[in-house]
Amino acid sequence: MAVSTACSPVPRELLEAFGLDAARLIPPGTVESESRGEARSGAGACSWCKSALGALQEGDVWIGGATCDQMRRTLELAGRTAGADSYVVGVPKTRTPEAEELFVREIGNLAAELARRTGRRLDPEALRRAIEARDRVRARMRTVRRGLSGSEFTALVHLAERLPAGEMEDVLDRLPPPAARPPGVPVLVSGSPTTPAELGWFRLLEKAGLDVVADATCTGDRAIDFTVGLSPGEDPLRALALAYFRRPPCLFVRPNDAFYEYAARLAAERGARAVVWRSVRGCDICGLEAPRAERLLGRPILALDMSYGDADSVRIRTRVEAFAESLR
Repeated sequence: MAVSTACSPVPRELLEAFGLDAARLIPPGTVESESRGEARSGAGACSWCKSALGALQEGDVWIGGATCDQMRRTLELAGRTAGADSYVVGVPKTRTPEAEELFVREIGNLAAELARRTGRRLDPEALRRAIEARDRVRARMRTVRRGLSGSEFTALVHLAERLPAGEMEDVLDRLPPPAARPPGVPVLVSGSPTTPAELGWFRLLEKAGLDVVADATCTGDRAIDFTVGLSPGEDPLRALALAYFRRPPCLFVRPNDAFYEYAARLAAERGARAVVWRSVRGCDICGLEAPRAERLLGRPILALDMSYGDADSVRIRTRVEAFAESLR
């Protein structure tokens, strides 16, 4: 059974321990998929959720986190509009000891649901092996990250989110030495996650003279900047839940100060001089945060509100080029 995790708080390691072919759901990010999805969701959904629904096939299985309201609604619509199956994991918005224990129970409930659906028991050793394999992949990606351009790193993250850990390690083994990158103004990218179709948008930034040295989205550095790090004798299921709850947080967390602390530290460590804040059309969480991001990150910011038809539009290209010129 192939399963997609529809939000980053859902640990793929747990699904892999049950022998499932688990990949993170990253929508195509095309105009066509967004249009098909809008027929299922209505016009008010964000571009990311519409594109995901537009790519949904009958019989697909989605396991997603109830993070933003749009994602929760998308998981509900998956079954109602396309004959898919979905399971919602509760993800508390607060970061308190009580919220942490609630999330641990939610992951325990997910494990029980997977056991029911597969007819298998969770093998702690299988889970331990899955965790250790994903920890190795994340560690190796952190090692190679500095030598990659923004578009190269995003493509690598997208690949890691689709491939089994063993296959991803093979890919990392075959990576060529990093090529010399043209000089550019170092920037941090943040806001909404990015799709495969938007790699051209990263190349647009690079062509304009911006060097994406940090990416605080969940399809960027936040995807690899954590380790489960099992200790001998530790309960692997509890350790996995705690690691995912404590990883660099999404903007949906309230208060979201920890996100800005992470992004500011990342920008300082990588020498980012400015921020490109991109939100997909309809994403209230990211779209409304741009003024606060400029204040808390203390750097010039380019705020872009984009649908998937905008990635290489004249409007976006002109704004990116003008912003890059202002930083020189």
